[in-house]
Amino acid sequence: MSATGREASIVTGGGRGIGRAVALALAADGQAVCVNDTGVGIDGSRPDPAPAEAVAAEIRAAGGEALAVDTDARTRPGAEAVVATVEAWAGKPPSVLVHAAGTLRDAMVHTASDDDWSEVLGSHLAVAVELTRAMAGSVRRQRFGRIVYVGGAAGLVGSVGQAAYAVAKAGLFGLTRAVALEMAGRDVCVNYVAPFAFTRMTESIPPATETLRDYLRSAPLARPDDVAPLVAWLCSKAANGVTGQVFGARGAEVALWSQPRPVVREVETAGWDAQALTAARRRLEPHFVALESEFDLFGGAPVAVAGAG
Repeated sequence: MSATGREASIVTGGGRGIGRAVALALAADGQAVCVNDTGVGIDGSRPDPAPAEAVAAEIRAAGGEALAVDTDARTRPGAEAVVATVEAWAGKPPSVLVHAAGTLRDAMVHTASDDDWSEVLGSHLAVAVELTRAMAGSVRRQRFGRIVYVGGAAGLVGSVGQAAYAVAKAGLFGLTRAVALEMAGRDVCVNYVAPFAFTRMTESIPPATETLRDYLRSAPLARPDDVAPLVAWLCSKAANGVTGQVFGARGAEVALWSQPRPVVREVETAGWDAQALTAARRRLEPHFVALESEFDLFGGAPVAVAGAG
């Protein structure tokens, strides 16, 4: 089925969780959606094309246009194959990318294996980089595009025992800013969304502390379906001019995050040495950021959407 006449979008991780909710929302908005999902388990093992096929079938049953693609896009050839498949199907290059895919292998920085680091960085960061590279030329020429990277508070605040995951999500923030600046002057908007939603990733968190136990008890109040409207809006023409931003979404809440900027400035015209830096520390220290994890900041119960089942 040709998708000519509709914006063509790619949703990575579209077979489950937030990705599935976003794929359904984009289809409801009239986009032709490529559900790109390898169908792997949370640790990146056991690929299965069934999740992507099921969501594409759900979209088609509701009258939308959808294509299931289970190609792994973490390499340049893989990403180019996904984009080429979508273009052949849609009759035009994809102009919308939502990257929601990712795997999880929790471990401390020194205990995670080489394979753990490679898997997590690949699924979260490499997929985003390679699909962005594969799509960038066409969206620049078309002067229209929408990119949303589904990040996480761990990449902006930090999280104990999730070093690889936090590094990958932090990398997505840097990618957001870089690509948004490179696309400035065109109607190509690039944004980062840090969601809180009850997914299989959330379910895998071990309740090691009372804070985490409290969080997990209330976590089901924040659903993947609550994140999808914000992402779909960012992918619409109504979001023209909204770019380079970091949004949070949790239950009924939408937040706009601050971004790193200098908060205080010290000048030492004679040059810096240990004594001068020690003196400056007394003036800088009141502005230091507290060493908090994402669960320290967001461990409380979310505000549920009224009437949500």
